[in-house]
Amino acid sequence: MSENSKKGIIARVYLVFAFVGIVSISIMLRILYIQIYEGAALEQVSQEQSYRNQPVKAVRGNIYSNQSELLATSVPIYNLYWDSKVVTKNTFEEGIDSLSFYFNEIFPMTPASAFKKRMQQAHRNGKRYYRIARNVEHAQLKHIRKMPIFRLGKYKGGLIVEKFDRRKRPYKILAKRTIGIFSNVHQDYIVGLEGAFNETLKGKDGMRLEQRIAGGWRPMYMYDQTLTEPVNGDDIITSIDVNIQDVAESSLFRQLQKHRADWGSVVLMEVHTGQIKAIANLRRDTSTGNYYESYNYAIGSAIEPGSTFKLASLMVALEDKKVRLDDIIKTGNGEIVYKGNNMSDSHKGGFGDITVKQVLGLSSNVGIFNIILKAYESDPQKFIDGVYKMGLHNSLGLQIKGEGKPYIKNPADKTWSGISLPWMSIGYEMSITPLQLLTFYNAVANDGVMVKPMFVNEISRTGITIEKYETEVINPRIASPEVIKMAQEMLEGVIQDGTAKILKSSPYLIAGKTGTAQTNYSQRQKRRRYRASFVGYFPADNPRYSIIIVIDNPKGYTYYA
Repeated sequence: MSENSKKGIIARVYLVFAFVGIVSISIMLRILYIQIYEGAALEQVSQEQSYRNQPVKAVRGNIYSNQSELLATSVPIYNLYWDSKVVTKNTFEEGIDSLSFYFNEIFPMTPASAFKKRMQQAHRNGKRYYRIARNVEHAQLKHIRKMPIFRLGKYKGGLIVEKFDRRKRPYKILAKRTIGIFSNVHQDYIVGLEGAFNETLKGKDGMRLEQRIAGGWRPMYMYDQTLTEPVNGDDIITSIDVNIQDVAESSLFRQLQKHRADWGSVVLMEVHTGQIKAIANLRRDTSTGNYYESYNYAIGSAIEPGSTFKLASLMVALEDKKVRLDDIIKTGNGEIVYKGNNMSDSHKGGFGDITVKQVLGLSSNVGIFNIILKAYESDPQKFIDGVYKMGLHNSLGLQIKGEGKPYIKNPADKTWSGISLPWMSIGYEMSITPLQLLTFYNAVANDGVMVKPMFVNEISRTGITIEKYETEVINPRIASPEVIKMAQEMLEGVIQDGTAKILKSSPYLIAGKTGTAQTNYSQRQKRRRYRASFVGYFPADNPRYSIIIVIDNPKGYTYYA
């Protein structure tokens, strides 16, 4: 080899060494740069990819009756996972047979052999967060914690327990729609008290640290993983009386079954406080014939009240001194035609000449028609103003969401017609919810003072009252004391000598009004459908409770409340 060739090879070797050296130095400089200038940022990215903050659910507050019976509560449910890495080979082999046997006793649907095979595979593969059971109840968990391997605890036996809450109603369907529906998954679908008091009940979630591992995220149990402790929700104490509620629901159910009605509702309210002691709403499933709670008709359904509105019509006329209780009203044969429209009484042949008090007691459509038309035909707005003064056109602003909006037509409305006044006087061409109507009758029982219906009495935290709801007066005087006394007298007359004489034998003196509203009067070719109702209070001589019952589309020959 020539001298020049040797020199060429040596030059190329030096060149390669130089290139490698330069590259090595560049890499080292880059490493130093990253460590010095970008290390913190890259470490943060790594941390963000490997760890995360995960909410820790607060325990939802309970809902109680007025006697502290549980109406809704959160029951702990558990998901179980297993960290096979912390379990030694000897511990696993010595305990797996017994563990599989006992696990099968708790969960018969999981064969012991299948469970053993799964656990062996998880242990071989070094699973850190292997799911072994879902939706485990507390009593089951107590037994599982005592089983071989698992009884060694989290750090030697590998049992990982994750708790969540499931909402339960100990009284099942009792006041179901009023108590409400809560879903951990669909939190936008919360109704009843669960929805109205969601912010109070739900508390404030905490936060914990989780680490990414093969197969998902795992809580950092080796450390204090809770960054922020959850604040559990407060409890609410309702006005519901469980015993009265049970009687109300079972009685409503029997009547609906008897008459094969489409739906029914009943509400019982304490006269002086407005506290709702019972509220039930049942609807018929047309495919099965069974009744269930699916909608709060008492609160949400604004309907034509029919004859139960006649009391308000007469109170307006009495307040304006258009009539007196002993005035004689001619009802003739119980039929009348006005502007081409027929109005008749339910009693064939009519009532003839009767007093104003008897007009309400016998629920004479023609009698009410003659009184209101004579008094207000030239000035229907005055009649409407009288109704408005009693507050029947106002929403109640309830503690529960979903209140139906009342509608009392007035002459300025486009739908007002020449027959609106007489038909409104007997409870048509308007809409009002059963609870709104009950609130009006409750005011009559309460000597003219209208109070807001109340479902929740107080809010408590760890057994200590933190907020108490007092009775709220929404209309201090719906009518003069004289008219209130006359209204009370008329309502007692309905029971003593009128359409509700069947209640005369009750152990309590009752005052109230029956109601019947035809619900398909615009569909003349079809079978008539009716809605029967009763609204009143008892004892009449010292009112304590007011009540409304509505039964929609009862079948058979009897459709009066």
